[in-house]
Amino acid sequence: MTRSGTDADTHFYIDNAPPEEVSWVLRSLGDDVALTPAQIAQKLVNDFGYRMQDDKTYSPRRLYDLGLARMPDDGKRARYIISSQGKKVREVLLTNPDFYWDLMHYLHYTLWDRAPSTRKLLWSYRECCKIIRDLRELPPTSVVASGVQNQMQIDFPGLDYTARRGARFDSSAVGRCYHWIGHLVPAPFDKNKSHQPRIVDRYELALLALDHVYRAQCYRYGDPVLLDETLLDQVAAVFFLDLACCRGLLDVAARLTRVIRLADTFAGTSITLLEPYNIERI
Repeated sequence: MTRSGTDADTHFYIDNAPPEEVSWVLRSLGDDVALTPAQIAQKLVNDFGYRMQDDKTYSPRRLYDLGLARMPDDGKRARYIISSQGKKVREVLLTNPDFYWDLMHYLHYTLWDRAPSTRKLLWSYRECCKIIRDLRELPPTSVVASGVQNQMQIDFPGLDYTARRGARFDSSAVGRCYHWIGHLVPAPFDKNKSHQPRIVDRYELALLALDHVYRAQCYRYGDPVLLDETLLDQVAAVFFLDLACCRGLLDVAARLTRVIRLADTFAGTSITLLEPYNIERI
């Protein structure tokens, strides 16, 4: 998801795009006129009295990486305008802030698609989430950083890990992932930093997570998949959901929508995602 769409990305580091600032920038993006980061910053001061951090580029770029902003391909310096998906997420931000944080986490977690040009910070974010869920706690950020660094060299053995820029990751980057996760309601970790699987009532989260699993596992839409413990855990992992809650949300979605189908088979219950389900369908 670089602007050129062709260059290989080696940026594993999760940049300092604070959740609160990203949300204010999303509010301020123009529907018709593309703005530079400096213009966005001034608009935030004028309209909301909010002041961005010194480096004004991080938050607009994060919205671009998440598909919520786009840049006109006119050869000029970076300018941002809201995308169609960005309009949908902004609407949720203004009407249901708790749901908004789920959607922002979902985009961070699911957009890594193995394409060379996709920002690898999205891979890093997902790896952080996997590690802390497996550990069932929020350990010191140095522990997670070490795990991400080890996995990085396994998944991307061809990168130059001696380069001064590019393939690097540290505790500060993990802290930024923790910051985003900390906005989820209810929280996936308690005050003692122990995992508390989330119980929510929005079946849309289960559908989004199931769609991610279909894509990640290369299942074809319309193909039934056995809804065993492994699959249920994969779906629940996306939003740190309680397993029983996740299964209940899938049951509700099967009753209220035509997107999934549940069926009893000799091997157990099967689930079929009949078509893609994304944020714009919410």
